[in-house]
Amino acid sequence: MSLVFSKEPLYDERHARQNSLYRTTNLRDYYFTKFKRHISLLVEQKKNRRVSSNKGLLNSRALHKYQFSDNIFTKNIRNISSDTTILFLIDGSGSMTSSEDTPIGNVSRIGICTAVASAFAKANLVVLKNKIPIEVFVKSAPPSHDSDLTGTNNGGMTILSRVFSSHDSKNDFDTMLKVGCNSPIMSEEGCYDGSYTSEFAVLPALQQWIKKNVRTKKCIVFNLTDGEAYCTLGKDGHMFRSEDNKAMRIKYLRGMPNLTLMMGCGDISRMKDIYGDNMICTDTDFTGELFKAFAGFLD
Repeated sequence: MSLVFSKEPLYDERHARQNSLYRTTNLRDYYFTKFKRHISLLVEQKKNRRVSSNKGLLNSRALHKYQFSDNIFTKNIRNISSDTTILFLIDGSGSMTSSEDTPIGNVSRIGICTAVASAFAKANLVVLKNKIPIEVFVKSAPPSHDSDLTGTNNGGMTILSRVFSSHDSKNDFDTMLKVGCNSPIMSEEGCYDGSYTSEFAVLPALQQWIKKNVRTKKCIVFNLTDGEAYCTLGKDGHMFRSEDNKAMRIKYLRGMPNLTLMMGCGDISRMKDIYGDNMICTDTDFTGELFKAFAGFLD
């Protein structure tokens, strides 16, 4: 059976119907209303610059120009810019189809994640005119693989699928909301599978992508997941579990600002041991805590 990479499984219309795209869109709109009040905290530079103007505070040093120029006043202009890229990593595993209670009712975990990412990206455009580069990826660990697909016999793998970029002039926030929990691999018969939980096994690939594509001085990794890592990697079938996940975080995210938004927190102390202290749970009103963390990273 021949396999090919395809974006079609990522945007599965059956998922959109079963998990109510309408509710996910409503949740995105709810978060957007809250996020746009906070997003100015993410600006790296908020420096005031004085410029000459024809209104404002009178500049006594410019009075000699009044006969031939109206610009004898000064005003402050706030220079808004950011030299930080925010990278969203959304867990695309099968368990993310489970639902959680939200301010607008029950929504799938993957729906919560895409709603958060979509709202954040939309607020960035509306409030900051896309001053902050944003990239959104879905993490997959497909059960299917073969040498025809990858060109190797290296066995199990992980996949990063980019589903949104603020550099794309289309700014398609709504299509992102249709993302489900299928691996981006399809058979020649049009069949496709779900995904195991890859988590930070994708970090080596992300690091390579950052080196080739990110032009800002800093990156923030924003991980959205429901917890434990569970997948098989490599030709020897290594069982990648949470202790491996912790080791990957320590190795690849050391010195890089990062935080995790956890669906259904469960054992918080265990999850923080795996993902670090910068972990926020969705079972609280996490908006203020989320933007406080981001603002701290940008100081």
